[in-house]
Amino acid sequence: MPGASPATLTLYPIRGEQATMKRVMIVSLALLMVLSAVAWADGIGAFSAFKNGVGARALAMGGAFVAVADDATAAVWNPAGLASLDDTRLTGMSTDLFGLGITHQYVGATTSFANLGIGLAWERASIDGQIVDEEGEQGNAFTWVEQAFGLSLATNVLDVAMVGANVTYYLADSGLGDEASGFGFDLGVLVSLGDMFVIGVNAKDLAGSSIAWDGGAADTISGVYTAGLAMKLVDSKLILATDVDFGGDGLGDTHVGVEFKVIDELALRGGVVLKNEFQDYYFSVGAGINVAGLYVDAAYVLEETLGNTLVLSAEFSLGGLLGGGEEVVPVEEVPAAPVAPVGTEG
Repeated sequence: MPGASPATLTLYPIRGEQATMKRVMIVSLALLMVLSAVAWADGIGAFSAFKNGVGARALAMGGAFVAVADDATAAVWNPAGLASLDDTRLTGMSTDLFGLGITHQYVGATTSFANLGIGLAWERASIDGQIVDEEGEQGNAFTWVEQAFGLSLATNVLDVAMVGANVTYYLADSGLGDEASGFGFDLGVLVSLGDMFVIGVNAKDLAGSSIAWDGGAADTISGVYTAGLAMKLVDSKLILATDVDFGGDGLGDTHVGVEFKVIDELALRGGVVLKNEFQDYYFSVGAGINVAGLYVDAAYVLEETLGNTLVLSAEFSLGGLLGGGEEVVPVEEVPAAPVAPVGTEG
């Protein structure tokens, strides 16, 4: 909806002994409707917007990234991918979903130690609201905020597969004096089939994650399970990928994406998301540049129903910028010239 005004939640007060709790419940329901519509992966329940994923690179590829997962956003898409990174990276993303004032942000850091890939992440979604009384007079403004703090670990198993896991602490603030929190767990696997094919599986919010409010209410973050396949061609300059989501209602969205490195410093991307048993779809496009370990990416998601979204993100490798993380090429030893014995003549 280009040109639409920023989205807000309007809260009408309810009188009575349990007014505060009822107000919070009304805001919760309204927020769920907004964020469930916003969630491109058909997430239903609390923290739905987070199921969209992060990073302009992955989103430009239509979210077909579970079997790719080879940058610092792997902690979200498939934590097993962190085992493939041998340097320290920082990444960040910020977007205004559909231009409606719904903010989605992400900051992450990854590093490696021994045979472990390690990641830390913070994700945030927020929407502004306004209390309106029964006469239509505007009252106090508030901001509903949902956050996630994640710790990721990944390792290589016998050079056959990579496995990874996330522990996530969820925190929500209604802006009206009520807060909620809870833990979630993710598991991911990546298996290489030769040099060309990679299979990825990720279980996000395994078995569902329960979020408890101070006032006694509870929300559930529904689990999303994704299987993906990536094909790497032309020395990995061309990547074709597809993911399929599964949830409590069976088959979810199907994601198809492509990335082509025109040169080492420039990549072009595109993707499509097929929804509602292939009855609906939307496209995404994007590009990224790489200069001395600094990656800057942009994605444009063409969602006709709700409006288009511009996503900007950046990632940089400390190894690349400081000269680390590079393969050391051994110097070929040159045989020493024979030395003639002392006292002999040529």
